[in-house]
Amino acid sequence: MKVEIVTPVGVKFSGDAGGVMAPGVLGDMGLLPGHQPMLAALRTGEAVVSIPGQEPLHLVIDGGYAHVVGGDQVTITTELCEAWQEIDAAAAQALLDTASAALAATKEDVSTMAWQVKKHDVDLATTRLRVVASKP
Repeated sequence: MKVEIVTPVGVKFSGDAGGVMAPGVLGDMGLLPGHQPMLAALRTGEAVVSIPGQEPLHLVIDGGYAHVVGGDQVTITTELCEAWQEIDAAAAQALLDTASAALAATKEDVSTMAWQVKKHDVDLATTRLRVVASKP
């Protein structure tokens, strides 16, 4: 199947894959060749692209959409896509520490935008550290 990951700054990945795991808002989803056409919203999390004959590609995805067309074309449109080589582990850990402390100290209700922004920062930093730990 052909997989393309697109961000506002351009195409971050384009190539053939045996499958993709993507962080859907309702849970992780596996996309394999022959998948039914669909459009699904994504959350911040780790995407894994299985490339035949290579190590799987672990990526940070920050929201967006996964679009499957014809069972053999997957396009992920996202605000951010980072591979482990692009991530500063120390900066990600510092962000996680700061964001976790801010979230723990918050008095806002979970339905407020302020709480959701703090939770997003924790999720993004956690995902970055998980992707860095996956490096081959």
